Amino acid sequence: MGKVFAVMSGKGGVGKSTIAAALAEFYAKQGMSTVLLDGDTGLRCADLMLGAQSQVLYDLNDVIEKNCKLNQALVPIADVSKLEMLAAPQMLRPSDMKAKDLGRLITTLSDMRDVLILDAPAGIGRGLKNLLGAAAEPVIVATPDDISVRDAERLGMLLNERDEPRPVIVFNRVNKGLIRRGEMASPAALAQTLDMPLAGVVPESKMVYRAVLKHLRPLQCGDEQVTDAIATLGLRLLGQDARLPVMEPSPILRFFNRRGVSL
Repeated sequence: MGKVFAVMSGKGGVGKSTIAAALAEFYAKQGMSTVLLDGDTGLRCADLMLGAQSQVLYDLNDVIEKNCKLNQALVPIADVSKLEMLAAPQMLRPSDMKAKDLGRLITTLSDMRDVLILDAPAGIGRGLKNLLGAAAEPVIVATPDDISVRDAERLGMLLNERDEPRPVIVFNRVNKGLIRRGEMASPAALAQTLDMPLAGVVPESKMVYRAVLKHLRPLQCGDEQVTDAIATLGLRLLGQDARLPVMEPSPILRFFNRRGVSL
């Protein structure tokens, strides 16, 4: 049975799907057969993230309803060997899907491939709950701001209430300069507050957004810091030793920042 990671977030707009797509590509490039399953019924985007929107003929609901075979719905990503994508249905609501059907599909895929990445819907609604209980390891993505951290905490509470595995936390769009000046909390401190293991720190990068605008995959953005951060995250999720960058506030910069001195 392959590894199954459910990439989720307490709120939308934190870069969850971007990280899910980047992780899937990373694992495939490590020689591991990988599937990115878009679990966001009605709001799919994994096909766009991987540049495969013109190739989608069937979605996961077609597989469940036996309108096609599983291998017909899996879309290979042309220039990334060992990477495939399974699209979410666009014309259904989360309430139209059954958790047991999704669970069976996830089990089948995990038996077929080395890694399965579930791009879960944002929030704590029915769409997410349909994916829970599928023996997936939860990976919560958040940004280092109060609203996102609060929502990540609520998501963690939901997972605990449903006896899901303990989640790990990934902080996205982290600005090292703001942390040094004391304007942004460090990922390590936020993870400690949430009582979640810190799995990854992805830096803020305009190059990722530019890549999306150019219809490129996240790892094609050209930002080596982002690429390295995804590699570190991917290895840590597999239990390998990969060090996270140290990001702590500078006492000197915080001192001058409090007094409004520009350095």
